[in-house]
Amino acid sequence: MIVARNFRTYATAHRFVATCDLSGPGMPDHLTFEVPLDNAEAVDIDEPNWAALSLLYPAMMMGEDLTIEADLSPMLLNAMRNDLMALMRNYEPLLKKIRINAGVSSRVLPDESRDVMTGFSAGVDSFATFALYTAPEVPPSLRLTALANFHVGSLGPTTGKPELLDKALANIGPHARASGMKLYGVAANLNEVYAPAMAFGPIGFGKTVGFRNAAAAHLLHKGVRLYLPSGNRSYAFAEYGPTDCTEQLDPVLQPLMQSETLRIIPAGAGLARSDKVRLIVDRKDAQENLHPCLLHLDKRPEEGKLNCSRCWKCAMTLMTVESYGKLDDFRAVFDIDYYRANHADLMRVLLDMSVHDQRYSMLADIRLAERLGVVMPKPTAKVVYKGRKMAVTMLRQAKARVRKVIGRR
Repeated sequence: MIVARNFRTYATAHRFVATCDLSGPGMPDHLTFEVPLDNAEAVDIDEPNWAALSLLYPAMMMGEDLTIEADLSPMLLNAMRNDLMALMRNYEPLLKKIRINAGVSSRVLPDESRDVMTGFSAGVDSFATFALYTAPEVPPSLRLTALANFHVGSLGPTTGKPELLDKALANIGPHARASGMKLYGVAANLNEVYAPAMAFGPIGFGKTVGFRNAAAAHLLHKGVRLYLPSGNRSYAFAEYGPTDCTEQLDPVLQPLMQSETLRIIPAGAGLARSDKVRLIVDRKDAQENLHPCLLHLDKRPEEGKLNCSRCWKCAMTLMTVESYGKLDDFRAVFDIDYYRANHADLMRVLLDMSVHDQRYSMLADIRLAERLGVVMPKPTAKVVYKGRKMAVTMLRQAKARVRKVIGRR
């Protein structure tokens, strides 16, 4: 059994910390979340839904019952015991059904004094959410008032690298201030907490990203009433599973993680990535700050362009920007000359990835760019062959995993 108890907060010279004691097979002594000192009033330990969401996935992977010695949202607790657990077992067949023990909260928080927040990395997804939820026609109840960055896995190691959150907040801080929005930051030791479950099955960042981000949002419960996650897959490419990333089921998953007083609405779930680029391609703030690059914060040069212009995510973004005829408008953040000089090689990487890894949403955006005039090379015959071989291998692995799960029941 995994148990979380003794929820408490304390302040250090630079952070406000929410923590609890943990016990269970291989578990670290504590689950710890940190925020900047000026975010302290938003932190909620009275209803620690963040702890329950942080621990549910590893507990299910290990087959360990979960006890939270605190009161949780009745809505969230019911979802965790029923639909959320059922959805996750379809998403990853190695997850087991477990018992969840916790009290139930009856607390009510005022809506009018709390924020509408989105996680903001300055990438395509988050800039599109910003555009959608600051548009003049957006109802006041949905209007964006705060940006956040969560150091829960996407920035690199979550343990021993606290400066990564500071760098991320420094990157998006000017945009938040220029927009008159509050800025939130959250860091947590989730890699350390998830480590004991690694021996039981896949539990990396992609497999758990939805849980990590929702837990960070729930930590800020006292300051946030609506969370708008941006990285979800569009409805056209949503999947219940089995799949390798929670983003593919976010349109269904994220609403199951909300509570009575923290709503969660997947932002732009009806939009493909190409639609999101079209939404922001004429925005001056995006042309000067767009940052989809995969290069980790601690490896970026102090001088030069914000994006490497070489990774597949940069190439994908530039391809779509090119299809809308706006390449030169993004010279402030991309090396446009490099992109043009290496266009065929970069496009071949995207084509090969879409075939090799069966990324159907990527392939759809590539075909759209082709129709809009972007010249595409043919994928290499070798990679097409590898793609077929990989598909057979993946099918064999999936069947073996299902047999293993059936054998355990």
